[in-house]
Amino acid sequence: MKAFNYGNDYYMMVKEIFTDIRFVGTPPNSIGKFGGDTDNWVWPRHTGDFSVFRIYAGKDNKPAAYSKENVPYTPIRYLNISFRDRKEGDFTMVYGFPGQTEQHVVSSYLKFIIEKERPARIHMRDLSLGVIDAAMKESDLTRIQYAAKQASIANAWKKWIGQIDGLRTLDAVTLKQNKEAEYIKRANSKEEWKKYASVVNEMNALVERDVNWEFKYAMGVEYFSYGPEYFKLARAINDLVSNYQKYKTSGELNAVLERLKVGAEGFFKNYNPQVDNEIFNRLTKEYFNNTDQWKGITQDIKHSLASEWYDNYIKSISNVVYAKSIFTDKERYLNFLSNFNEKSIKKLNKDLGFKHYSSYITPFRNYVIPAYQDFSNEMSALLQLYVEGKKEMFPNEKHWPDANSTLRLTYGKLEGSTPTDGMKYTEHTTLEGMIAKYNSGNADFELQPRMLELHKQKNYGNYAQNGQLWVCFTGSNHTTGGNSGSPVLDENGNLMGLNFDRTWESTMSDYLFDSSRCRNVVVDIRYVLWVMDIYSGARHLVDEMTLVK
Repeated sequence: MKAFNYGNDYYMMVKEIFTDIRFVGTPPNSIGKFGGDTDNWVWPRHTGDFSVFRIYAGKDNKPAAYSKENVPYTPIRYLNISFRDRKEGDFTMVYGFPGQTEQHVVSSYLKFIIEKERPARIHMRDLSLGVIDAAMKESDLTRIQYAAKQASIANAWKKWIGQIDGLRTLDAVTLKQNKEAEYIKRANSKEEWKKYASVVNEMNALVERDVNWEFKYAMGVEYFSYGPEYFKLARAINDLVSNYQKYKTSGELNAVLERLKVGAEGFFKNYNPQVDNEIFNRLTKEYFNNTDQWKGITQDIKHSLASEWYDNYIKSISNVVYAKSIFTDKERYLNFLSNFNEKSIKKLNKDLGFKHYSSYITPFRNYVIPAYQDFSNEMSALLQLYVEGKKEMFPNEKHWPDANSTLRLTYGKLEGSTPTDGMKYTEHTTLEGMIAKYNSGNADFELQPRMLELHKQKNYGNYAQNGQLWVCFTGSNHTTGGNSGSPVLDENGNLMGLNFDRTWESTMSDYLFDSSRCRNVVVDIRYVLWVMDIYSGARHLVDEMTLVK
């Protein structure tokens, strides 16, 4: 049972879950990650972002645990592949599981997101990325170690920058305020609607009073989850200590220790303590500044000397942490695990790396998270009444329910956009543009010789349209995180492509959707099959599918 519209509606979801899912294939990184961070959230796009899997079932065609006796699942219905020529204005429908949107938030909360929460999180990631990017340029080993981490940190960072820009461009706060004024006026126009009259002011008052708990929560997420990497090991050991007696009594202790040792091998393979040290220095100071942690450390530093004192204070900690802590050196960490017993727990309390982590994660968990949850729950209760009022008082307006990771449909058109003055985006890209990017010399646009040869030969098989091989296209569908991999269907329910991104100008759609500029990015299914068939020689997979004009 899932709540929609903050509890105004409930739906029962019935699912059949298959667990024997087998990997069939994926394109090389030069196709599947073409464009890298340079093109992330950007249009025009030429990324072949897809993977292929096959569902297996028992011989009765029902879900079954993995077994060599299992057979490929036969569905009641499967999607035919649309090989019809595309054109601007074609109907598009995305069918998938978007994660979360917040369309109904009050104006003061949106102002908080635009002016305080997002800028602070962006700056935290600016600091980390500044360290990582510089280190990656200086060392091939560091570049390999941190490429995936850099991409993970940069993904939301880049999205948030575009999100703020879009919301400011549309003057989203003023739009919200105008809607709220109209809502209050309508609520006061009838006696039976008076129960809605105060809810907008109550939400704005709640933001004014308690939204700082959400800010502290966001800063904690940035610091503890995306800050110093050794925190991951400290978190695992903290769990071990908290459950030590349980693991010992149940006989699980040795297995837990072995798992931690195995995890340590992967952790330290891609760990650079010098990089982590500098991230610690920068983000600890920023976290302390944003959450008033300095108040518990000193009250006597003159303002003119404060910044230098704070820097020296943090460095005095980090110098010890990265020189002596068990968490910042593989040998020290494995030795600790190999000799773990009751005395080890006492030893932990003397480890400055663990003490630092424990000192700040404990109040974060015990005070910040509960207070943030209380704020969120109180706001959700008010939003329930607010959305009820919207549906009751404005019956002729469209009131889409916020995404909550359940199955959703969103319809639009295959179309380009003009997000800013003087800029016009076409609705699709082709292999020609991919080759042009390759010729720019940017490392994110590397291609294998086979792609260059097939382009030179114009060997597109029957996957081309008017002599061009479409790679991606955009649609005016409302998508968000979680929609990657969602099928994009035409008006006949045939598969046109796979959704995998939004344009940078569209990232504000989590809060405010604007059909004139918000575009989802789709890899054309004909390009997917071309990569499988012509590029990779897996024609037998294409032969299993039904292609329709």
